[in-house]
Order: sequence, then structure tokens, then C-alpha cells
Amino acid sequence: MIKTEFVTFSREPFFEIARELIQPGDKVLDIGAGEGDFADYCQKKDIYLYDGNPESVALLKEKHKNTFYGKLPLLPFEKDFFDLIHLSHVIEHLQPEDAYKTLEEMGRCCKPGGKIVISTPLFWDGFYDDLSHIKPYNPLVIEKYLGGAKKKNLTRTEITDQFKLLRLEYRYRENFPEWDLYKSSQLIKYLLKLITFLRRKFYKKYSRTGYTIVLEKQNT
Repeated sequence: MIKTEFVTFSREPFFEIARELIQPGDKVLDIGAGEGDFADYCQKKDIYLYDGNPESVALLKEKHKNTFYGKLPLLPFEKDFFDLIHLSHVIEHLQPEDAYKTLEEMGRCCKPGGKIVISTPLFWDGFYDDLSHIKPYNPLVIEKYLGGAKKKNLTRTEITDQFKLLRLEYRYRENFPEWDLYKSSQLIKYLLKLITFLRRKFYKKYSRTGYTIVLEKQNT
């Protein structure tokens, strides 16, 4: 059953997945913080923000004391430091080697009992409309390297098997029929528009455009 709140290109419904996991006193890291949208959504001033854009970091520091400049895949934080690590629409901008090392660093910095929340697009016909998109990564590859799920066909060494999948929510878009009406008669145009209206109202079709995955680090 598709949840209608996830038929969207808005990030807020997926921010909420992470926000509801945060407990008072938790240390939270947002990687690729940009303009601080996730911190603003959570209304959390002590969140740790990490970004590779010097201008963004300068602006973030005006509102958030725990703001750090740096480039992935390295994270300048101690082992087992964060209760929650949030990575939204970043991993698809990384080459596979950097994506692997970023997951490794996130696993290192996450406390036992802590969570990693990753949101990213899947491959769809609009994925490469953004020239900075390098590669879509499906949720299974993240679970395989961090959680040991389906260990077969690993081309790189497993990072860890400490993480357990807690939640996986897909993002959707509604598919609409596309008609070439340029040379059609008025009657055909009317009939096709009627078909489109009826399909939207009674027989909606959806395709996946992205997802949010939540993994919890198990105590050893």
C-alpha cells in the first residue's frame, strides 16, 4: 500500500522519519547540511552540521555553533560519537569508492544503539537532469555493506555487519500518460483528455523515485 505522504518530491516527509527518532540530549549529525533545512525542520540548535561548501558553512555558523567544513568521505569526529547520522541527497553525488568510504565513516562515528538515516534518489527518467548526479545507489547495497544482508556477490569487503534494517520508505511520483496531440483532431484530443482525467481519478499508477533507509547499530 503506497502512503500518499510519500508521493512527493518534497524532503519534509522524509526529514520527519529521522526527526521522530531523535531523543532529548541526542548528538545528531547532518552530513551535506546545505542551508540547514534539516536542522531547521527539527528545530534543533545543537545539531552538528557538516558541509563541503565554504559559503554554506559560513552562513550556517551564524545560527549553529556545531558547524564543520570538510569533504567526504572523511568525517572529523570520534568513534561512536553520534546517536543519529542523517545523510539526505548526498550519496548519489559520490563515486562508488567515496560512497563506500562514506558509509564506513558513518558506521565508525555512529554509537551502538544509534541510527543512520540515508535518503537518496533511485534511477528514474529525471535522475540525470542534475549534472552533479553520478550514480543511484539502491537500498540493498547500503544494507549489504553495513548490515551484512545477502552477503553474496560483494565486490568490496563488507564494512560491518553491526547494522540492522529498521525502516525503508520509498518516494513515489504519479505516472501520467503522455499523448502527442499536435496533429490530433479535436475529438481525439477530447477523448484522450477524458481518459487522462479518469485514470488520474480512478486508476493511479506510481513509480519509485527514491527512498529513505533507517539502520540501527547493534550492541556487540
